[in-house]
Amino acid sequence: MKVLSRRQVVSVQRLSLETEIPKPSIMRIIGTLEDCGLVKQISRRAGYCLTSKVLALSAGYHGLPAVIEVGAPYADALTREFLWPAAIATLDVDAMVVRYSTIPFSPYAHVSSTMDKRLSLIERAHGRAYLAFCARAERDALLNAIEASNGNASAASFDRRKLLWALQAARRAGYAKRAADLDPKTSSIAAPIFVSNMVWATIGFTFFSAVVDKHTEWALARRLIDTAAAISDGLREVEDSGGDR
Repeated sequence: MKVLSRRQVVSVQRLSLETEIPKPSIMRIIGTLEDCGLVKQISRRAGYCLTSKVLALSAGYHGLPAVIEVGAPYADALTREFLWPAAIATLDVDAMVVRYSTIPFSPYAHVSSTMDKRLSLIERAHGRAYLAFCARAERDALLNAIEASNGNASAASFDRRKLLWALQAARRAGYAKRAADLDPKTSSIAAPIFVSNMVWATIGFTFFSAVVDKHTEWALARRLIDTAAAISDGLREVEDSGGDR
């Protein structure tokens, strides 16, 4: 349980390495924890995470497992419906980090994995979705930190005024788009997931630009916005119940 609480998702191999417990024993322990509702399998490739029921233990729980637990089935459903890979990301200091991805289930995935990938706040769809819908004070603080960062590669070409225009467009549309010149072959869109008027995470699609026209993109975006709202409702229920669903 301590090893599971240190990461968002943990594989059986990682559990075995860090606990020095053989894999067959790990599987038996995981089975018991699943029966108790304390652990949930995200996917065979990604591994396991704690569920919100660990709140009853008063240790080891933070908001991220709830985002994955509630959001993963919705992301899976999006990929089943549209075939494009979907992802859920959360803020980590100065970037969005992919916490869950349906790439393993998508026939149109253009890379093998994006799990734990850090995504630029100013260039990527997930980052722009977060900036567009978070509180203004938080947005200003994040942008100021990016401007002052010497180690941020994207900060060198950072045009604050141009970005703010893009964020305004995202707020009007309800979703954000990746910077157009980032990759000519693919595009990404993302929508915010709210709880208590705060952005907890983002959910997005990646698709090949050549086969998705404006009308199709808008259809994908509407479905994404609706899905984000459904995840928000699910997270609100978890929050209101104190984690005991």
